[in-house]
Amino acid sequence: MAVFCLLRDPAWWKPFSNANTMWCNKWILLWLLLGFSLCVGAQNLPDIENLLESNDIERTAEGYEEMLNTLLSLAVSPVNLNTAGFDSLKMLYLLSDGQIDQILKFRQKYGNFLHLNELLLVPGIGRRDLENISPFVTVGQPALRDRFAAVRARTKHELLTKVRGSFPLQEGYTRYHPRDFDKKKDYERKLANHFQGPPLGTLIKYKFSVVGHLQAGITLENDPGEAYFTRNQQVGFDFLSAHIAVTTKNFIRQVLIGDYRLQWGQGLVAWGGFASGKSDVTVGNEKAGKGFVAYTSTDENNYLRGIAVSFKVAQPLTADLFFSKKKTDGNLLSNDTLAEEDLVSVSLYESGYHRNDNECRKKHTLKELTTGIALRWNTSGFRLGMNALYYDFTPSLIPGDRVYQQYNDKGKRRFLMSIDYKTSLYGFYLFGETARSETNAWATLNGIRWGNSFLSACLLYRRYHKKYVSRYASGFGEYSNTSNEEGVYLGFDLSLIKNLKLNFYYDWFRFFSPRYQASTPGSGWEMLGEATYRQKHFEHSLRIKHEVRPEDAKDKTATQRMREEYRYQFNYFPSRQWEFRTRFSVSGYRKETLKEKGYLVYQDVIFANKTADLKMQYRLAWFDTDSYQSRIYTYENNVLYGYSFPSFIGQGWRTYLNLTWKPLRKLTCYLKSGFIYYPHREEISSGLTKVKGNKLYDITIQLRLSI
Repeated sequence: MAVFCLLRDPAWWKPFSNANTMWCNKWILLWLLLGFSLCVGAQNLPDIENLLESNDIERTAEGYEEMLNTLLSLAVSPVNLNTAGFDSLKMLYLLSDGQIDQILKFRQKYGNFLHLNELLLVPGIGRRDLENISPFVTVGQPALRDRFAAVRARTKHELLTKVRGSFPLQEGYTRYHPRDFDKKKDYERKLANHFQGPPLGTLIKYKFSVVGHLQAGITLENDPGEAYFTRNQQVGFDFLSAHIAVTTKNFIRQVLIGDYRLQWGQGLVAWGGFASGKSDVTVGNEKAGKGFVAYTSTDENNYLRGIAVSFKVAQPLTADLFFSKKKTDGNLLSNDTLAEEDLVSVSLYESGYHRNDNECRKKHTLKELTTGIALRWNTSGFRLGMNALYYDFTPSLIPGDRVYQQYNDKGKRRFLMSIDYKTSLYGFYLFGETARSETNAWATLNGIRWGNSFLSACLLYRRYHKKYVSRYASGFGEYSNTSNEEGVYLGFDLSLIKNLKLNFYYDWFRFFSPRYQASTPGSGWEMLGEATYRQKHFEHSLRIKHEVRPEDAKDKTATQRMREEYRYQFNYFPSRQWEFRTRFSVSGYRKETLKEKGYLVYQDVIFANKTADLKMQYRLAWFDTDSYQSRIYTYENNVLYGYSFPSFIGQGWRTYLNLTWKPLRKLTCYLKSGFIYYPHREEISSGLTKVKGNKLYDITIQLRLSI
């Protein structure tokens, strides 16, 4: 509480009124980090961050955190291979749908697994797959003494604190004087854009859980530049999220109060959090919904707030019911002729930044009411779901005046229904969902999977009407809005030779109406092929990706733009403690007569001592791209729950050091420090985030205490 009292005292902030002083950084780091250092806590959990990175899992920030949370829970309460179904094994994230099918086939044919090593007898499961999932699976009931330890392990408190910042300071922190401007309105405009808070982002997150029975948590977060204890941040922090969830085996299976997300069907009506899409896991596109998922991320808009209840109506039948009411950020149309209650919302404001007066005026300007029900009929060979969702924004949204925005969501009294299914027939696995909105617009996605010991394949067909839209949808597709699209996807996983794995997918798609940067309907296609060869001490990986998409030419006529990427990666493992990773990437962009190239080379050095108390990832990278069109993305290691997937544009160097250290068994410290250098620039970025000079430093410090 001493930290909150200091933050609230204006006298404490007085020495930091000059945003250019570095003392601000030092004092806030000292108080926020040391203020919680009296607590102690952390279990010996597997290195999940490194595990995901080694499997080249590069997802969205919110999806990445969900994967970490799920795998951390499974490390404490593993999945039983002898009782788990497809949806339970899908939570491992590290197996393709085809591999899961083979495990279930093997169990059905030969009976229960007696030891985890028997997974090596399953077609398509290799030594690396076993190493990936072994911390999260079990084959039976633990011994009596192990049960006692498991009960203790299932009760967990976790407190996490983090601060992050970058320097030199951005343009938004610069203070100006009225005499610097000829006109008063120019000064007032600068004043309205000035960042009100310190140049450090802070996060405090507490979680309590008894795995399988109770979960509760609270999250407090401020982005860099956001103030504390103002009229816009009355709880001290800009974002506050909390939840409590109780799980039983009775008629009421689960009650969740607070913030949560929905995961229904294949995501055509509602899906929050991690969503499988086109990736290197070419046969892994089927979704496995959990119903209600407690919200623990820091996205300030894309969640529900209220109550959700799950009932077990009968042995195969369950029902989920929820109600949510909260405020959401939005851009409002200001008009002197309109009364305050008649303000019209133009669009959603989803950045989550509330650093200055202009951004704070967008905070919580919309009222969002959402409710719905889902029924599930589950048997060993067939699963059927029925979903209904209603939501309403006050005031309603205006789609926008550009041609590609004409069918955007108005958010006014929207009602959607869907039916989803999963079944198997003669070794083929079928799944899908069909949805309808109150405007009589339809969306459907249907897939079929098949596999044997060396080949797995998946075929998907999707068709989303141009007028079909759901605020909460996240169906498989070229775009994430689950609208205005038709496509056919074909993916293969092949293991023809020992230690050699081949992945391939081809996706054809077309749009019924204009899209962003394409003022006329059109079609395109995307292809990815990857070959990975692994032996004891090294691994080679070669990936080729090619995409053609409709896009406007300079004269607004229809044309095609092409993007391609070629990537080779070599991993060398001289010992269990050391890994050296080298990557070469080449990107290409073509549209009409314009041709651009991009190059990226990096070297990673990864170390973990024998006791795993100290871990390090260091990278030195060089990049050279012609422009934004030929940019190259690459994943970066980060602190726990952190996410970094930057794009590199222009010419420069990037280096970072990521450290994880356990000075005590129950305390974990994280440090991420990075530096980027552009030799041919005089400034970085633009607008309020502009930085003078050609160098930018970033730092993140985090403590994790677990009891």
